[in-house]
Amino acid sequence: MTFPNLPGKLDAEPLITPQEHSEYRQSKTDSTMEQPPEAVILCYSRGLMDYFVETYDGEEVGHYYGSLYVFDDTQRSVGVLGRFGIGAPTTAMLMEELIVDGVEAFLSIGIAGSLDDSIEMGEFVVCDEAIRDEGTSHHYVESERYARASESLTAQTRELLRERDEPFHVGPSWTTDAIYRETKLEIERYAEDGVLTVEMEASAVFAVADHRGVEAGSMFVISDYLGPSEWEPKFHMTEADMHRLGDTARDVLTTYLSRG
Repeated sequence: MTFPNLPGKLDAEPLITPQEHSEYRQSKTDSTMEQPPEAVILCYSRGLMDYFVETYDGEEVGHYYGSLYVFDDTQRSVGVLGRFGIGAPTTAMLMEELIVDGVEAFLSIGIAGSLDDSIEMGEFVVCDEAIRDEGTSHHYVESERYARASESLTAQTRELLRERDEPFHVGPSWTTDAIYRETKLEIERYAEDGVLTVEMEASAVFAVADHRGVEAGSMFVISDYLGPSEWEPKFHMTEADMHRLGDTARDVLTTYLSRG
């Protein structure tokens, strides 16, 4: 079986477009829809989204699924999208809607399971490519093993972390839809191949960005360790790390735009 199921799908014209959906949304609201920011953090954690709203002045804009919050101190050029859940399909849908409304760069952040026990809690992982073990990305670009982050945004992320002497790792992630079907066989094989983490969105984020011609990067903190014979959860230890991750993501996008 190949992806997508129907040959020629990737070159075929879609029936429903993000532009049509944007126009529909605008036609059904009584208020004027404000312009979204140029760059958006994709946030899957409700706790981290609450932290953004409580810590930084700003306001919610637009009429998107979830919440798009724009930061005042970035001259409204950077925002964060959260409270929409987790996983590749919803993330891709919302990226499409934001892109057609003018967003040009995305930084996907969150927790990830580690396949490398040398990565310490609190150290950031910058994902430069992701194994496409989810379904969404295969509807956007030709099927191959990896989807890749934008080189320029990844370089900016690495540069800022080095300037701050922030411990971090760079490498591939494994993106999967099925958290309870992460098998010991896969974990062992991917760890041997140098894959650092496992999560649920990165490869789709990269594929949508590639298809639409925008920039996308991804960065994680470790929430649990997956070995071939055991699982070591540490979700309860991630709150402070997630806050640092959120602060850093804001700074990355702000700096990226200023140098663009």
